[in-house]
Amino acid sequence: MKNFIKRTLRNIPLLVLIFLLLQQCNLENDSTYQSLKDFADEIIVINTHEHQRWPEENGDHTYRLFHLIQGSYLMSDIVSAGGQRVSLNHLDSMSLEEYWRINGQALDHTRNTSYYSHFIKGFQKLYDFDDLYFTASNIQDLSAQVEVKYSDYRRWFDEAFQRAGFELMFLDQYWKPFNTDVAEQYYALVFHINPLVMQSSNRPAIGDELSGIYDRAEEDGFSISDLDEYLKYCDYLFTKNIEKRAVCVKNSMAYSRSLDFEDVPYEVARALFARPSESLSSKEAKKIQDYLFHWIIQKSIENDLPIQIHTGYLAGNGNTLDNGKPVKLNNLFLKYPGAKFVLFHGGYPWTGEYAAFGKMFPNVYLDLVWLPQISREEAVHALDEMFDGVPYNKFFWGGDCAFIEESTGSLEFGKDVVAEVLAKRIERGLLNEDVAFDMIQRIFRENAIEVFQLEERLGRVF
Repeated sequence: MKNFIKRTLRNIPLLVLIFLLLQQCNLENDSTYQSLKDFADEIIVINTHEHQRWPEENGDHTYRLFHLIQGSYLMSDIVSAGGQRVSLNHLDSMSLEEYWRINGQALDHTRNTSYYSHFIKGFQKLYDFDDLYFTASNIQDLSAQVEVKYSDYRRWFDEAFQRAGFELMFLDQYWKPFNTDVAEQYYALVFHINPLVMQSSNRPAIGDELSGIYDRAEEDGFSISDLDEYLKYCDYLFTKNIEKRAVCVKNSMAYSRSLDFEDVPYEVARALFARPSESLSSKEAKKIQDYLFHWIIQKSIENDLPIQIHTGYLAGNGNTLDNGKPVKLNNLFLKYPGAKFVLFHGGYPWTGEYAAFGKMFPNVYLDLVWLPQISREEAVHALDEMFDGVPYNKFFWGGDCAFIEESTGSLEFGKDVVAEVLAKRIERGLLNEDVAFDMIQRIFRENAIEVFQLEERLGRVF
């Protein structure tokens, strides 16, 4: 025992030195992180994916804090924790105390999740709110602030948009996919093509009431009885979106079907389309859909429109996760080298597959949209791996949210993740600060300007 004490005493100076060196490393890393984060905070961001909507699009409601929670990703975690969704109409007349009795405990059980953390960051950035968590007491004042701001949402949106540091958001209106009118001082139009593909195999029978794309076609003066007429109308929609300066097309079909799109001959698709849709098997219906997406890729190449594709995890509380496996898209990348494919969400949980495609194919780009919100720590791990393999002119960032508070929190979360990963790489001697600054500038702004050809829209002169 005495020998052990003597050895320990002799080693104290060495232990102190090691401790001081570790402390110095931590201080340097913290300083590097803060320098990178400060640089990111100065960037005016091009946000490559959003679902922002004006409150009246959801109906006539008096918006309070729980209306925003209800429309956020956090609500899915609350349901997973045992809470329950409440209709917006019911929320209008529900007191905060009553809502807390219903969902307060489940909300508390989500305090560890990235959905919770990114959501609350938006309020910390935009509101007079400094707390780490929502509580039964602090939500009273916060909810009152929300109600005041949402009484004039357009003024509030403009203020928050500027404070958050956005210059442009790409707007995917999946809830009204045929609308081409957007507020261009904030948004760039995204052409949401799910209906063109999914409804191609669901043509109304003669005498049935028209709906969806078939109803819109009739309103626009088109009659659809065969595949050629259907494609003619789809071509009209392409032209309409391009005239409205759409910046890309968007495929989120993993929510409805698998991402494997077979290369189906025109003759096969035409013959299947000619049959009554109710007579088609699921495999036959899929063949028509597959043909349509290949057709859309070809049209996108003709018009130089990048193709955004949802991969990986599916929002909500239940779906077929395997639908979005990135590797199912491999045949498209091989067949269409002239297309620009933009893969979403890190392909989580298949982040390795996702990164491999960005590395292998010059025409495959990686959008980090939503990945930090799904899992912040997986985003840190996966992004570090991606930076090992994928050139940094191939990354974008998007928010993927319905209201400005959540988009703001998403941006804060995204910048935090990128700064942390790059700071660690600088500490390991893999980068210097100048390159890290360039990477941040490109991820949050410059790559999007180049790939989506935004120079004229942003008033750049070369």
